[in-house]
Amino acid sequence: MSNDFRDDAIVLHVKNWQTADKYAVCFTREHGKIRFIAYGGRYPKNVAGRLLQPFARLSVEVNAGQRTDKLKTCELLSLPLALDFKQMAYAAVATELTAVFTEDHQPQPEVYQLLTETLLLLKERNPRIVILAFALKLLDLTGFAPQVDACVVCGREFPEEDVWFSPLQGGVVCNACHNATGEEKFSLGTGKLLANLKKLDFQNPEPFSVKGGELMELENLLYKFILFQTDKPLNSINFLAQMGM
Repeated sequence: MSNDFRDDAIVLHVKNWQTADKYAVCFTREHGKIRFIAYGGRYPKNVAGRLLQPFARLSVEVNAGQRTDKLKTCELLSLPLALDFKQMAYAAVATELTAVFTEDHQPQPEVYQLLTETLLLLKERNPRIVILAFALKLLDLTGFAPQVDACVVCGREFPEEDVWFSPLQGGVVCNACHNATGEEKFSLGTGKLLANLKKLDFQNPEPFSVKGGELMELENLLYKFILFQTDKPLNSINFLAQMGM
């Protein structure tokens, strides 16, 4: 019985492997996150190896081995995205978050669709806002979303007021439960921005106003929350900080 399968894939991560091979992590439409070795992928004449680039959309045929999956063939589904430096930096956040918050061989076609739409939208809209919306949607789809509709301590729903956010406790804390230990201000405007980004339709995005202070506040809180969830710094987010993006 053959263990081969073919699927549409987005390349999340590629690195050199051994002397002449490549190791790749992809997210597929029907098989979720997969990892495989492209044997001989570093040889100049190896077509599959040349196609294995971050953010590429490919049709891959993979042999599922007992210990290691192997790439048999691949071909382009669409032309490579012509991203500029800034867009590529934010695209790296999207692919790294997808790699971190998904499990191997767990089909999540909605995540595949979200990632596909995100990479395309990066070329058309403000990448900073696109990636924030992507991160919120991804956390929601994978079950890691912060609790923002009610206090994580007492469960009380919030009135129209500024409250607090606790990355450690996984969400928003009301003023009555606030104890200042690792908690940061979560303004009413930031809460509304979060809600707007979560419901943003990537296929038909409607314009809405964004205040710089609220955007910075949401980025700060969300990236700290992600750090607590992953228990390790993410290279792509660190790179954004180093570049002032």
